[in-house]
Amino acid sequence: AKMLNIVFLAGLLIFTVSSAYFYFAGKKGNGLNPAFLVSFVTLISYVLMWQGDLTVVTGAGEPIYWTRWLFYGLSCTLLMLEIAQLKQIGGGDRTQLLYLTAIVMFTGFLAARDLSAVRWVHFVISSVAYILLVLKVLSVKTPGTGWVHSYIYFGWTLFPIVFLLAPTGIGLIGAAIANLIYLLLDIYTKIVFNMQLSRTS
Repeated sequence: AKMLNIVFLAGLLIFTVSSAYFYFAGKKGNGLNPAFLVSFVTLISYVLMWQGDLTVVTGAGEPIYWTRWLFYGLSCTLLMLEIAQLKQIGGGDRTQLLYLTAIVMFTGFLAARDLSAVRWVHFVISSVAYILLVLKVLSVKTPGTGWVHSYIYFGWTLFPIVFLLAPTGIGLIGAAIANLIYLLLDIYTKIVFNMQLSRTS
């Protein structure tokens, strides 16, 4: 519990700083500031997990912070919007990417909430939607956007693997280690990604 508290507090502080950074860095632009919104939504997610009320506990006594995937539904859909804009994916293809991202995260939430065998049905649906999503993104070859693929390969794809190994899946790693990995992945896919995006755009 102490390590989990430290992980969530670290996430809270890191995403407070990144939210402030992206807010002021994006003030020059007009309209939506996805980088700020992604960080701010993630900040609220860490506040809620740090508070620790909304959880389910496995038979092994490990807590599952299922609210994470609800907030991912918003933050990752915003990230996918940024990726679609960068790769110049528009129209129906962009809409498909956005709803596939939302499906991945919502079914991830359903799988995290459910301790019965039914969670594997949700996990499979989520995984299929994720594969379709990745294939669609990678099939669009836009000059100068190859670096985005590394975020998907080494960032996004690790989330379902951790989900599988964590108490949400087979329980090979505990909640503290799983949430520490999630924090590192959040920093990589949300902060590092948006900083790289601001340098290239």
